[in-house]
Amino acid sequence: MSDRAGHDAGVEVTADKLREPLITHRKEACRECWGCVRACPVKAIRVVDGRSEVIQEKCIACGQCVNECGARGHIVRDDTPQVLDLLRGRRPVIALLATEFIAAMHPMTVPQVERALTILGFHSVETTLLGEEMVAAEYERVHAREDSLLVMRSTCPVAVNFVRRYYPALTPALAPVMPPYVAQARLIRSLYPDDVAIVYVSPCYARKDEVHDPQFGGVIDAAIDFAELKSMIAESEHQHPVRGKAIEPGPRRPGIFKEISLTDGFPRKTLAASDMTSQQVYVVRGIEALDRLLAAMTSGEIAPAIVDMLNCEGCIDGPAVNPGLSLFSKRNVEAAARELPGTTRVSTRALLGVLPAVELVRSFIAEPVHIPRPEEQQIDEVLVSGGFATRADALDCGSCGYPTCVEHAIAILRGDSTWSMCFPLQRQRLASAEESLEATRTLDALTGLWNRRAFAERLQLEVARHARYKAPLSLVLFDIDDFGSVNDSLGEEAGDRILAALGNLLAVQLRSTDMAARYVADQFAVLLPGVGKTAAFAVTEKIRSAIRKADIGRAEGYTDDNALSVSAGVATAAETLSDPMALLESADAALREAMHAGKDQVRLAPG
Repeated sequence: MSDRAGHDAGVEVTADKLREPLITHRKEACRECWGCVRACPVKAIRVVDGRSEVIQEKCIACGQCVNECGARGHIVRDDTPQVLDLLRGRRPVIALLATEFIAAMHPMTVPQVERALTILGFHSVETTLLGEEMVAAEYERVHAREDSLLVMRSTCPVAVNFVRRYYPALTPALAPVMPPYVAQARLIRSLYPDDVAIVYVSPCYARKDEVHDPQFGGVIDAAIDFAELKSMIAESEHQHPVRGKAIEPGPRRPGIFKEISLTDGFPRKTLAASDMTSQQVYVVRGIEALDRLLAAMTSGEIAPAIVDMLNCEGCIDGPAVNPGLSLFSKRNVEAAARELPGTTRVSTRALLGVLPAVELVRSFIAEPVHIPRPEEQQIDEVLVSGGFATRADALDCGSCGYPTCVEHAIAILRGDSTWSMCFPLQRQRLASAEESLEATRTLDALTGLWNRRAFAERLQLEVARHARYKAPLSLVLFDIDDFGSVNDSLGEEAGDRILAALGNLLAVQLRSTDMAARYVADQFAVLLPGVGKTAAFAVTEKIRSAIRKADIGRAEGYTDDNALSVSAGVATAAETLSDPMALLESADAALREAMHAGKDQVRLAPG
């Protein structure tokens, strides 16, 4: 029978709300960092058209993608409108806080939290502490059975989702015990009037969906996480600021001393009875570690009797519990709150003996995720398309978010990923693209002159024109004298500025039909179409003299006694010099002769 008879309309609202996925992705916010893919322990994130999206049927609601994304590309469904509707209604609304609320709401104190909730319109505030104690007592009974059957902790909805979907054969081993917040909600309904509404405030996102399990009979009207509660409080303070002196907090209610449970309703007795070498009780935190443990259990490597499994390091480490604080800081905050003076401690074992009993039994149904594996030949073909000729060539670096290149290739075949996720491959492709781009460039980035590639193409064209029409053609090679000492004394940056200045000087000394290029390092080449040997010598002498007079090294602080100079070699096309390479070699030989003759000179090649 439903715990909420007479509230069918509320159940319909809940059903409508559940049609919206818990975690969704905002495509416009995605920055393509793929941190969400690497963080997701079950690879429930696919990359489509350069954007990630949640694969809902694979998602276990751990929230790793939400906290990983700094751009807020992954967001959790907002359930505060449902809570606000309840607060505007006629029924008294009770705030049921997970016991981690002290750390989650820090730096607010307990009285400040209670006052803020009162201002929001809540009738009263309860915590799940007694529910945790009741559930822990039930676990003690389950663990005390002598049938030696495997029992797996079932208080963590993320871990439960993982087992039901990825290890469905182990679903019967999940402890058939209600979560603590449901036990507490049932206790509240047995103690409060029948028409109260209960809003559960959770340390994790997964429980926002778990509360709507039909087995719970609608005992929870709505669930939000602590981040949503903080948002509601901040909005309330903005709309209705408290004026004047703040009200002093009243006396604290008696504190209930947890005697039976540790975090989230697991009995401390079970862990106290085992040691670190025990093969009967396994404590595992995190889905990846749980995956390894369950795989070992499935293969028969180990056979524990009890598995204490959580997605986080306790619920205080939940994704909605003050994610800006470290786990150690949050534990310190809780410890400090427990040690406040003037708090009366009440034993839970004595208290549970006088409280009404509540139903704690539940069951689980496997919901296996079917992931067909492609043919091995298909996998190999995809690997080849990613640049891996064989599986032995695979890097398995994990930068794509998948443990191996083979797993990534399978994801690509399923349409969940692309090779754009492979960072080593993308680096190779980028380097190749840069090389290809460099090959198409025609200008030298430093001097603004033509580059060697463009010069070679023009030289080929002009030599062919000379061969056909017998038009004069001369080629000049310039080399800056002692440029190595300039770099040594002034530095490479100053040397680059000198090269750029020389490039500008060359450009203004030539005709529009001439071509000046930075040939290599500190060597420049000039093509003079229609210019014979004598005229080419004169042009080159003019340029050499202009460079000497400009003294471009002085502006950079070059203090050598002599101004910066160049040596030059001139070659003119003739019947014996009708090949581009031969013309270049002839000009180079003349240049070397000028350099050996004392520099700052021009030499003509024979012919």
